This record gives sequence, structure tokens and C-alpha cells, in this order.
Amino acid sequence: MTSTKPIPSAPAASAGDRRARRAVIYMLVLGLVLTGLAFAYKVAAFIWTLSSPDFRGTFDVGVTVYFVVSAGWLCLLVWAFVTGKFKDMERAKLEMLRQEEEYERRGI
Repeated sequence: MTSTKPIPSAPAASAGDRRARRAVIYMLVLGLVLTGLAFAYKVAAFIWTLSSPDFRGTFDVGVTVYFVVSAGWLCLLVWAFVTGKFKDMERAKLEMLRQEEEYERRGI
């Protein structure tokens, strides 16, 4: 039986790395908020247009399908965050590299 080496962890982040990571996260959140507001504005304008007598009932099915699919993707994203699917994403890569080294050592 062979012993397995522990998977190396990432080196500790320096203060500059943490500051850069915070800046990226801040920009991502700001971008998401701004795009969310723009999206809400466009949806409100679209709903206002649909309520006009000329377009009443024209796009109901298309819009309903769009919202159902969007809600499904949102639920999937929330599930991934809640269950920790985005934590330790580098582990799979490091495990694969460790296995490859083991195969090379064995000559497989």
C-alpha cells in the first residue's frame, strides 16, 4: 500500500494581495448592483410597454419562460454558494497533479 502525500495548500496571501482581492470583489459587487438596477429598469419599461393596449398579451409566454429559466439559474447559483461548491476550487487541480506524479512514479 502506498502512502499519499498531503495536498499542498496555497501560500498565505500578503496584505497587497488581500487589498487587491477586496478591490476586485468590491468592483464585482458594484458591477452586479449596477447591472441589476439596469436590468430592473428594462424589465419595468418592458412591463409598462406590455400594459399598453397595442401590445397586451403579445409576449406573455416568452417573458414567463425567461423568468422561469432565470429563476432556475438563480436557484442553482444560490445552491452552489450555500453548499460550498465554490470553496477550495484548487483542490481538484492539485489532486490531479498529485495523481499524475504518482502515475509517473509507478510508470503507468
